[in-house]
Amino acid sequence: MSFAVDDATETLRRRVLNGEFPPGAKLREVAVAEELGVSRTIARLAMSGLEHEGLLTREPNRGCRVNYFSIQQIVEAIEVRGELEAMAARQASERGLDRAMADRLSAIVAREEALLQNGVQGAEARAEWVALNVRFHEAMIEASGNWAVRVAIRQMWRLPLVSPDAFIFEPKDAAKSRLQLLAAHEDHVEILHAVQARQGHRAEARMREHACASARNKRSNLADPEAQALTRGLPGGALVRADL
Repeated sequence: MSFAVDDATETLRRRVLNGEFPPGAKLREVAVAEELGVSRTIARLAMSGLEHEGLLTREPNRGCRVNYFSIQQIVEAIEVRGELEAMAARQASERGLDRAMADRLSAIVAREEALLQNGVQGAEARAEWVALNVRFHEAMIEASGNWAVRVAIRQMWRLPLVSPDAFIFEPKDAAKSRLQLLAAHEDHVEILHAVQARQGHRAEARMREHACASARNKRSNLADPEAQALTRGLPGGALVRADL
């Protein structure tokens, strides 16, 4: 049964984040069970999982409601994510990188540098940049060796526009996007250097500031209606309301 619950939860999460169940919509166990082709028990457990993640709110005797998210809530969640990733960076420094992990992280930042030299132009280059960003953060979390931090961070990543793949490219200002990418890359380089030098507090502080910069960028970029429209294509973007 656990595999069925996991599959149902993942399917329901994906559909909520994609906007198939719009924010404010009421979800009842019977309807969700029919939509997913599962029993009411499994539907109830899947809905409880998304309630725990913050995507749904339970309403007594009325099922659940799909949550809206404000820009402020997204900013706060990214800052919390940053605290957890800062801990991961510090612990990776204290633990030390093995050769395979050091090579893996070095290859990521080297490829970022190459993309920046070419301007990160076009959909393919942008998609690769986003993938590299995710790989950097995943590798740093893995390097910490702390399973509890990994679980907690994964929880934060499930929230709308909070994960490292929720990157917004400024639609009207290519120079602004380039500056944001350059700053993010410089952070990655400095974090890696600090971890390799086993300077835990330096790595921790730079990772925290890296997340804070991401939060500032989200707030700035989402102030533009065109950028808001672009977020609809990102996981959870359909749940964001700038007017909250």
